[in-house]
Amino acid sequence: MSLGKSFREATRLQTKAAIMIEGIAGKGKSGLALAIARALASSWDKVYAIDTENMSLDLFKDLNLHTGEKITGFKKVDLTAEDGYMPSNYKALRDDAIAAGAEVVVMDSYSHMWTRENGVLDLVAKVEQRSTGGGKYAAWNDPRVIKEKNLIFDLVRSNRAHIVTTVRSKEKFEMEKDESTGKSKVVSLGEQQIQQDGLKYEPDLVLRMVSAGSTKGKAPVATVLKTRYAIFEEGVEYEFNETLLNQLKEYLMEGVEPTVLLEQQKKDYIDGIKNYCAGNKTRMSVWRNIKDSAGYADAKIEDIPLETLRAMFIQLTQD
Repeated sequence: MSLGKSFREATRLQTKAAIMIEGIAGKGKSGLALAIARALASSWDKVYAIDTENMSLDLFKDLNLHTGEKITGFKKVDLTAEDGYMPSNYKALRDDAIAAGAEVVVMDSYSHMWTRENGVLDLVAKVEQRSTGGGKYAAWNDPRVIKEKNLIFDLVRSNRAHIVTTVRSKEKFEMEKDESTGKSKVVSLGEQQIQQDGLKYEPDLVLRMVSAGSTKGKAPVATVLKTRYAIFEEGVEYEFNETLLNQLKEYLMEGVEPTVLLEQQKKDYIDGIKNYCAGNKTRMSVWRNIKDSAGYADAKIEDIPLETLRAMFIQLTQD
């Protein structure tokens, strides 16, 4: 019996980028995002951007990248507080861009969909205010909130276009007792993303800005926080000069085995769940309840499918 299917020559699939750039204000996230976007696109008019930063991307028009190439003709749209920063608005604009022919979509900044007007935290607060009982826990389980929160993870990648996102970060501090003096002191915990916990597990490459590039040829510098791309090494600072940008383009065009990326992504979520629950009996109890409700009460975490595991992680870490 024939199934009506034909054989084809084996080929490696070109990989669509899922790249996230984090950093504090003024560190050059937008500039690096545009440089990467141009490297991955066939021309500037195939680069589309969602701008939430008071039309800041307009300032790059007709300037030169650090590579010497003039920034011309990329498409952009302004997403404002009046529109609302709910993830579904980002999705609508991303889908419009891809339908119009975008090869790369830049989302600058991704943080707004978490913290700003009609972002997820704002939606939770509004549901809680309207609720007659249940408090914040019930608000996080509101169907609309669940849908919007899940979109934060979904929008990081697409099989139809390269996705480059920027995320704001801030330096976090806490009080710590100095054992030598007995006095309390302020200690920096380093930079942390202003976004949903665990979002870093979705992209294939996460960069933290060190310094911005310039129109006079200085390349932007960023540290690789996480990578599934073999050309990068975690914890290493890189100058994103023209040579490196071309290497990234060629690497993605050559193709990466999709199952390899998915296995690495699954491992990130497994490690994230284990680290989140480590030494915390309450979180461990919640995790066991989530496994039971999902029908995986007796399953090893390694045997849970990626999509289910991700949904369980999102539920586990809801605030």
